[in-house]
Amino acid sequence: MKIETTRTTAAGAAAVEAGLTREQVALLRERLLADREAVGQRLAGRRHALIDATSRATDEADWASDSVSQGLVARLIDRDAKLLREIEAALHRLAVGTYGVCTLSGEAIGFERLMFRPWTRHALAAKEGVERERARTQEPAGVVVDVGDEPNAGVRGDDEAA
Repeated sequence: MKIETTRTTAAGAAAVEAGLTREQVALLRERLLADREAVGQRLAGRRHALIDATSRATDEADWASDSVSQGLVARLIDRDAKLLREIEAALHRLAVGTYGVCTLSGEAIGFERLMFRPWTRHALAAKEGVERERARTQEPAGVVVDVGDEPNAGVRGDDEAA
């Protein structure tokens, strides 16, 4: 129990150094835990639905429709799995004391950005720089299924959706 207390204290101290209050850190931690639970449940449900759909015997007329539906569910599963990894990584950063600090620039990530997307890894200026560089070099941005405001929004393979 002492280790957990020390870890929480270290994470809180680092986040406070990043410009977050202890109350903000607690709020963001609760959001991350709730998002992890919701995404995990949704992911399990989608995996179950995909297994059920593939085990059904269909006639040829339904095959094309089922194939499209299964493809969509598979993409949603991939999106949720990536989002879950981002949430887990944010919780890990919280545990080790690097939450709220941009992984590229080392600058503080603002509370408003973290409230919008608590699993974010980058400060806004650093993320914009990544996007400008990607556009300049015309690298593919990765597959984005659904970029939205909520935790059920899609995430890019290399970063969170910003």
